[in-house]
Amino acid sequence: AGWEVDSKSLRYSLGVRPSSSRNLAIAEWPTESGPADYALFAGEQLVGIVEAKRRNTNAQAALTQAERYACSIALPPEHLSGGAPWAAFSVPFVFSTNGRPFLNQLRSLSGIWFRDARDTKNLARPLSAWPTATGLLQQLRLDRAAAQLDLSSRGFDFGFALRPYQKAAI
Repeated sequence: AGWEVDSKSLRYSLGVRPSSSRNLAIAEWPTESGPADYALFAGEQLVGIVEAKRRNTNAQAALTQAERYACSIALPPEHLSGGAPWAAFSVPFVFSTNGRPFLNQLRSLSGIWFRDARDTKNLARPLSAWPTATGLLQQLRLDRAAAQLDLSSRGFDFGFALRPYQKAAI
């Protein structure tokens, strides 16, 4: 499911709030460090903060502003995503964009920049399209730390011998 986005009518200042039956990009959501351009709600659950910039602005650099908002969001606890907070972040996913399509030649100046803020080791990366609300909710259900622990506890018994470089790769 996509996002309902209308910066003129879907504004926090006009009384728009999360709804269990809609996936909303609510404009100008308040934070302690100023209003976030958009707060992405999958139903009533806040899943992302978006910083929208002018077309010629560095999209990658704007991600730090979205991260700042994700640390200082004004939000009732019932709207927090499961597992929140993650270190200083109350929001799991942060985005920045300048509206330009992603071009590898203009990597930092184009596209939609994304970071999974649930782990400080997660790096920012460009996306070619907006993730859906369903896609972000699926990512929230993934527990990467548990998966890594499970993988590290498994042996190398696959029913055939592995070469040392294969073991190292695994």
